[in-house]
Amino acid sequence: MPVDLVLPVMGGTSDNRVAVAVADPAHAPQLTRTAVDIARERDGDVIVLSVLVTERESPFSLFTDDVIIREFGGEQQEILDQVVETAQGTVPVRGQLLVSYDIVRALTDAVVKFDCDTLVIGWHERERPTEIVLGSNADRIVARAPCDVLVEKIGPADGVESILVPIAEGPHAKLAADVARAIALENDAHVHLLRVVSDGKIEAEGLLPEIADRIEPVQVWTEVRTGNAIKAVVDEASKHDITVLGSTRRGMLRRQLVGTVPQAVGRQSETTVIIARRAVGIRPRLNRLIRETL
Repeated sequence: MPVDLVLPVMGGTSDNRVAVAVADPAHAPQLTRTAVDIARERDGDVIVLSVLVTERESPFSLFTDDVIIREFGGEQQEILDQVVETAQGTVPVRGQLLVSYDIVRALTDAVVKFDCDTLVIGWHERERPTEIVLGSNADRIVARAPCDVLVEKIGPADGVESILVPIAEGPHAKLAADVARAIALENDAHVHLLRVVSDGKIEAEGLLPEIADRIEPVQVWTEVRTGNAIKAVVDEASKHDITVLGSTRRGMLRRQLVGTVPQAVGRQSETTVIIARRAVGIRPRLNRLIRETL
């Protein structure tokens, strides 16, 4: 069984590579569709990643990754191959099965090795709120991945007609808008931009027209509300198929990775929610330096 499956699809360029991490077979197709929508709009390609987890200290250390995959990775390789086959015909897609005792390390290393600009991962909501925001692995990936990261909580998959994008200041709003635009273009959907401000504070409204221009030629509705941001966004999210939010920097240090509003919306909304975290600061520069030495 092949370790690296490459399907010959015309078009695309590695300059805009989108990686998607899959584990749950039930969620893998939708996560991959999100990655494909983004790659298509960017004229890029997709690499589907799955991690075969081994014990840190185990007999597996005696074998090469190829042997471990061949002897023990049959089920995961089959799932990976099915996902890749389903996605073929739109953008170049390939699958890669990784071997590691640490899922996060495997994925963060892979986005560097395969020169990925964006990583799409799933979010499995916990029954009880904890200091872990999205899940232990997701939190670590959001904090460490040297590329843009999209965390998707999958809701009902009945098609996409409308997408909600709550707008706030910060470096992640434009990424959220770009993701919404890519999904809307593929599904012939419209986008609702929502700006929630405190009573009497309507500053920075130049942000809405700027984001709206960025989403063209998709049909865009814009709205400004006053009041509690979490309540307003959660209430509005129920009226749309997908909500895409940029990370925010409010809240306690532990929660600065995502922000209180995106986290609350993700937990309370019953529809699909995508949280977008733009790679900012020193990590992207380090990533480029690492790429040049490989």
